[in-house]
Amino acid sequence: MSEHVPQRDPEADAVELITVRAQNPGPMTLHGTNSYVLRDGAQVWVVDPGPKDPEHLAELLMTCGDGARPQGVLVTHRHADHTAGAATLARQLAARSGLEVPLWAADQQAVPGSRPLPATLEGDHGTVGHVIHLPGHTSDSVGVLVDGGRLLSGDTLLGGSSTVIVPEDGGSLTEYLQSLAILRAMAVDGRIGAIHPGHGPAYESPLDVIEALEQSLAHRRERIEQVRRARTAGVLTMDRLLRVVYGPELPEQLRDAARWNLRATLDHLAEGH
Repeated sequence: MSEHVPQRDPEADAVELITVRAQNPGPMTLHGTNSYVLRDGAQVWVVDPGPKDPEHLAELLMTCGDGARPQGVLVTHRHADHTAGAATLARQLAARSGLEVPLWAADQQAVPGSRPLPATLEGDHGTVGHVIHLPGHTSDSVGVLVDGGRLLSGDTLLGGSSTVIVPEDGGSLTEYLQSLAILRAMAVDGRIGAIHPGHGPAYESPLDVIEALEQSLAHRRERIEQVRRARTAGVLTMDRLLRVVYGPELPEQLRDAARWNLRATLDHLAEGH
């Protein structure tokens, strides 16, 4: 017996995807965290509610609409710029609609009050989106492939910037490269037609997605070889490695991210890659 694959009613309208950007710009968040509202008729889902900012949460509530039937709130990974407002928004949606509104996350310990992620988001017209495990940035990173081939990538792929690997949160360069290879394959075979990241602008065509992934892979491989050569030459401490790889003029606000990436690269090399 073949495995049942959830499908969507071909007569139904496309799922509406609305971006609401939080006003939390910075070196790690670019122009701010992108929150997404998925609307299928009266049903709505929210992906990555972002920071616990009353104005941002109010905008998300308004975007969902007064007559909405909220189905759930989902976070793509544990970082606070994606999750801090999630529990509050779920409560607000539940209070307004009178419905139970689950909060979903891959890591329930990192996101208090959350439930395990569903494999799919299901609405009245069938499948709204598929949840895809994309570890690398963190161990719990996921994406949501929305009806019509639109991928909400969280921080696995950012708009116009290379993501940071965070070993303290289970991030792994080896897994990140594997996740990028999966996304590239999905873009090439047409399953992904656009990528909507956790920060920055969307990649609105398959060609843009492919080029961005290839550039990310090439950049990561160059960094791996640079670190490998530095270690072979006797650069052993993290501080010296930071200066050799990133240069002495690295801005202070980027040093933590650089250290995370170096630690992830060292772990990758230690695994024998």
